[in-house]
Amino acid sequence: MKKSLTNHIKQSSSSCARNPGTRSIASCLATRPGVARFHRTSGFTLIELMVSLALGLIIVAAATQLFITGLTSYKLQKAMAHIQDSASFGLNFIVDDIRKANLSSPMPAVNDQIAYSGIILTSNNVGSKINLNCTACFSDNKLTSFGNANVTGLANDQLLIRYRSPQDGFDCSGNSLAKDVYVVQRYFVGSTSTDLRQSLRCQAAQYTQAQLDAATETKPLLLNWTTSQVILPNVDFFQVRLGYIDGELESTSSSLAYTDIKNYMALSAKTKNIDGVVQAVRPHVHAIQIGVLVQSADSAGHQSIIKDRNKEPFQVLGTQVTLTPAYQDTRLRQVVDQTISLRNAMGWVTEGCDSSKSSCTGGA
Repeated sequence: MKKSLTNHIKQSSSSCARNPGTRSIASCLATRPGVARFHRTSGFTLIELMVSLALGLIIVAAATQLFITGLTSYKLQKAMAHIQDSASFGLNFIVDDIRKANLSSPMPAVNDQIAYSGIILTSNNVGSKINLNCTACFSDNKLTSFGNANVTGLANDQLLIRYRSPQDGFDCSGNSLAKDVYVVQRYFVGSTSTDLRQSLRCQAAQYTQAQLDAATETKPLLLNWTTSQVILPNVDFFQVRLGYIDGELESTSSSLAYTDIKNYMALSAKTKNIDGVVQAVRPHVHAIQIGVLVQSADSAGHQSIIKDRNKEPFQVLGTQVTLTPAYQDTRLRQVVDQTISLRNAMGWVTEGCDSSKSSCTGGA
């Protein structure tokens, strides 16, 4: 029986091969054992694939947007933190030193004429027995601006202060400063060969009372300036204003006025009798204002709103300043300012009377 079945299959296969037209392919294959038959199978249609791809792209786009938003927010917060750190630490360091200005000066007052003054505005303030040794400080014996600012039409100011150290410590250059040693500190905006950032820097020069006593007007003491250190990094503009009493100190109509160093030097000097000495003086300086336009260390992200803001004017101590086009970038900017009272320049209750008036009869 088994043998006859096998012969039948062989005959059927042989018949399909000999007479392919007599039978359908399906019927012939159906008679063959072990041959796979065709079945309909399930899968994704083209429309289903397109819908899946679209949904996937939407999810990726949403995730990308969240990532970009988070990265932008991080850069903005980092830029703001940098500026706040600069304002908190760097500016407070300057303020603390300026409060010491004029400490142990021969006179408890500051103007452009007093020798060995705590605020150095002219060569008269330096003192005849000291060679300041600072070619960048003065022009025509007056304190001048220094370096180009990143704003249109203006240059950076600089500030020179002097005080006698009340205790052991450090000067602004990071050098040890012993008690009772005099220090002159120069604040300016500049860069170095190793640090190309335009930063508010400070350099210091020290001398002792013994060195000053040994010097003479013919052989003055030559100051030795040390390497400058960064106080505020990435500064676009630095401005200094002097506060003085506009009018007589004892007059109720007088008011406190502020002006920059150049305009202060342009004020008319009045001849006054001060403690029996008749001299032409400008108003005494009682306060210092410093204003800084500082930028973040890194970009705050490619945000058009920051670029647009950097094209607008900034108010620095009442002066409108505009960044040059090269600096209208995506770095965050902020104006930081401080007003410092010169506590060591308040010793005179009166600055004398105007000798041009008939009421001026003698001492203060």
